Amino acid sequence: MKLQKLVAVAVCGGCLGSANFAQAQQQVQQKTPQTQVQGQPAQVGQRAQWQNSDQQLATCVAIGNQEEIAIAKFAEEKADNPEVKEFAKMLVKDHQAFLQKLQRYAPEATRDGYLMEREQSAANENQRNNTAQPRAQSVIQQTAGTQEAPQQLDFVALHRELAENCIRQAKQELSKKEGAKFDECFIGHQIAKHGEMKNKLTVFERHASAELNPILASGLETTEKHLKRAEELMKKLADSDSTRNKQASTK
Repeated sequence: MKLQKLVAVAVCGGCLGSANFAQAQQQVQQKTPQTQVQGQPAQVGQRAQWQNSDQQLATCVAIGNQEEIAIAKFAEEKADNPEVKEFAKMLVKDHQAFLQKLQRYAPEATRDGYLMEREQSAANENQRNNTAQPRAQSVIQQTAGTQEAPQQLDFVALHRELAENCIRQAKQELSKKEGAKFDECFIGHQIAKHGEMKNKLTVFERHASAELNPILASGLETTEKHLKRAEELMKKLADSDSTRNKQASTK
């Protein structure tokens, strides 16, 4: 975006300049070898394209990590099993460390509190619900003339909204559980989320630049470690639950 603004400023500055500037520029282009004129802008454009792609990929990954941190902090306070508490603590530490690696590519999405629940989220939701019907009617009434063009979706913003909604729903569901039931629910949630992140990082690696690729690869390695540990904990919790049920049935 900054690069686009700089290009726009340069173009506007040229338009506001005198005709002598345009004439001088034409003379320079005539004297410059064609390979130089064509080659350099292509390299700059390709570099800008890579930077923009890396920013979007890193931002989406950072949002997923922010979501994990929010849920892990919540579980760290409510978990009953000591190993589950330790696992939640490890998640917070590892995901925060990964955010630091992504900071260069996604400075906004990696800042602390980026996915904090907003105080106006409920009010905004109510406002959207209240305005949805009149909006739909107004579109239907446009039977003649030019209709309004649909707004282009911002998929990064959509990704963030989805993560915020997932955090709210996860906390609501986890809050209904206590003790061992909470631990099992949390670990089950982590197995699902880390499986999702594993797939995301695997695909994103294919589209990342040579600079971002090893960072995503390290994130994939950590994700697989978390997934393996979560599966081990789930088995332990299931075994403990089975033991408790047998003891209860013999009484």
